[in-house]
Amino acid sequence: MKKFLKAFAGAFCAMTVLFTGVTVFAAENDKTPTGIAYDRVGAAIEKWAKENPDDYVSFVTAVFSKDQLLYQGAFGQIDRENKMDCALDSVFEWGSVSKLTVWVSVMQLYEQGKLDLNADVRTYLPEGFLKKLKYDDPITMINLMNHDAGWGEGTWNLQVDDSADIISLGEALQATEPPQMYRPGEVCSYSNWGAALAAYVVGRIAGQSYADYVHQNIFEPLGMEQTAILPDHRDNAFVQQKRLELYSYTNYGSGWNNNGQQLLYINLYPAGAVTGTIGDMAKFAQSFVRDDHPLFAKKETLDLLLSPSSYLGDTGIPNSFHGLWQDTFENCTLLGHDGGTNGCSASLKFDKDTGFGMVVMTSSGGREGVVTTLFGTPKYPDAKAFAGTVSNPGSLKGVYAGCRSVRKGFFKVFGMMSMLPVSYKGDNTYDAMGMATIRQLSDNVCELEQGDVYPAYVYNTSDGATIFTLGSQSFALDKTIAPSLALLAIYLVMTLVSIFMVFGKIINLIARKLESFKGFVLITASQVIRPVVVAPIIALLASYQHLYGITKTQGYTVFAIEAVCLAVFVAALVSSAFRLFKKSEDNGPVWKYVMSILGNGLSIVMMLMLELVNIWGI
Repeated sequence: MKKFLKAFAGAFCAMTVLFTGVTVFAAENDKTPTGIAYDRVGAAIEKWAKENPDDYVSFVTAVFSKDQLLYQGAFGQIDRENKMDCALDSVFEWGSVSKLTVWVSVMQLYEQGKLDLNADVRTYLPEGFLKKLKYDDPITMINLMNHDAGWGEGTWNLQVDDSADIISLGEALQATEPPQMYRPGEVCSYSNWGAALAAYVVGRIAGQSYADYVHQNIFEPLGMEQTAILPDHRDNAFVQQKRLELYSYTNYGSGWNNNGQQLLYINLYPAGAVTGTIGDMAKFAQSFVRDDHPLFAKKETLDLLLSPSSYLGDTGIPNSFHGLWQDTFENCTLLGHDGGTNGCSASLKFDKDTGFGMVVMTSSGGREGVVTTLFGTPKYPDAKAFAGTVSNPGSLKGVYAGCRSVRKGFFKVFGMMSMLPVSYKGDNTYDAMGMATIRQLSDNVCELEQGDVYPAYVYNTSDGATIFTLGSQSFALDKTIAPSLALLAIYLVMTLVSIFMVFGKIINLIARKLESFKGFVLITASQVIRPVVVAPIIALLASYQHLYGITKTQGYTVFAIEAVCLAVFVAALVSSAFRLFKKSEDNGPVWKYVMSILGNGLSIVMMLMLELVNIWGI
């Protein structure tokens, strides 16, 4: 009778897969951190999906314990316009969750004695491979895992629209190398480039491409037959074809809008190009908690991977776990990674103590719904446990810029969008741009409240930079932002005035009332081109967001335009100054030359301060 019941249960599960695309596996006496019995996990997720249909267009999810796949589900439509349902064999992009394949690969080579986590990675690279380092300090694999090698964001595009533009990983790294902003080990600034560099090191040590290494040492051992890692997915024909079925959707408050396929090719593919089915992603995630640790010869290697490798200052609060990040909830602490591409978002989380975890991928929404259903709401470590005295109240005030931003070159102006103005309110309390409150608990320890309460840490680097950090997000005190923004604001006002003046000149020219004078042409030229300075950069913003950078052609073209504009401003200023001090019957009114000198001088200072003509050195 027992055999019959088991067979019936197996047949029922098989029919469930066949007709609904959902699998359910029962487990006894086990519950999620939110108190849901393992055998009711599927029902809870389905209930959320049914009650919140406007929160997503399509998503897939899987839930597992250390020895079972508890649930798989597919929801919504991957192509709403053509009514194509999402299914368990639909493929989605992992985004930055892909980086976990890098850190697993690194630890495999470490286990084999082929890679030293504390050696300078330059010992594994071709001579002179890194060309934009500010410091001679060693950059270790631990630095790359902790995202504290010192790099900011770069200018050049990390992904392309056309598969014909795909280049090798080594070429892509050299073509997109960002400037090193901080001394290694001092500032945590999340870096796609650094993770891709780590993957390149893996390939160099293994003597094969990184993609081949991952297939042989991760995908194949786990039976991940429906997962690709190369930018164009050509390493898995099934994935390459299925990815064409997926469409991306965005909701800006007025309903879901179809963004198309958003099929882009990530040249730094180890950092975010893995694409596949939810079942395969679950196999990978479960490998972190399985008792047989299938990707490592020794359990000690996995234990090391899942141990803290950096902390929030000297608080003892773990930050990075050799490339994995920590999420804390009321009743559990999770490790994992989130990811996002132009078309998808994903999340992989697990509790290393209980072995319970989940993965979710979506082309629209639904990710947070699954997380909160299974784990509840976040509860971050309490920084009050590290409170002390504040020797200099109000010392944190100022304007901070995101360390993970473009800090060099003509996209510096967009890096200012991640600024964090902090003003002092008294009683060791600060206001952060009206969106969050910061409470200083000691000279170094703070907490930031924005709905949830996050622990934070403030410190000075060896170079004297003041850093405000919240885990993987860091901000640097930047005293140039306020004057730079003021200059930019004045310049924009000047630009509007120049436009009206040019229109006035055109009208007077038509009416034959325009009187020219010495230097008139250069002064007029400077007024005409004033809008040209900001127009190309604003136009490139959409391209930057789309390609995660701009192409070399775009960059050099804009640089040439900016250089011409700067030359005209300099010529107009020099000409006006010359005419101002040289008496001549052909001179115009003095006030016109004075205004030209002031206007062009400010324009020159603004362009130099915002580095609008700095492209060669970035």
